[in-house]
Amino acid sequence: MRRRDPTSEPLEVTQFVGDVGVRIRVMRLARGLTQKDLAERADISRLTLMAIEAGSFGSRFADVARLLWVLDDVSLQASLATAAQDPAYQDAVRGNLPRFKSRKKDLE
Repeated sequence: MRRRDPTSEPLEVTQFVGDVGVRIRVMRLARGLTQKDLAERADISRLTLMAIEAGSFGSRFADVARLLWVLDDVSLQASLATAAQDPAYQDAVRGNLPRFKSRKKDLE
């Protein structure tokens, strides 16, 4: 997989990634954790945490999610809960999404 060039991303995406990194850093500091402590708790490397806090586009979503979970980010949990109120999400849950052919059948 090729790395994305941050300069080719929409400004809103770049700002969001940076804001998430800042948020993680602020929450870490507010809890009195060092980068080493948080990285160990989240089972990621300190270098990965440093990159996320710096707003790196090379970070895995799972690593960011793990950090937010370890930090007990209540607002993240609330955001996910309110996603259930989105009409498109509700339609998807009800099974109103178009069905796709199985790739296995296509390969036969």
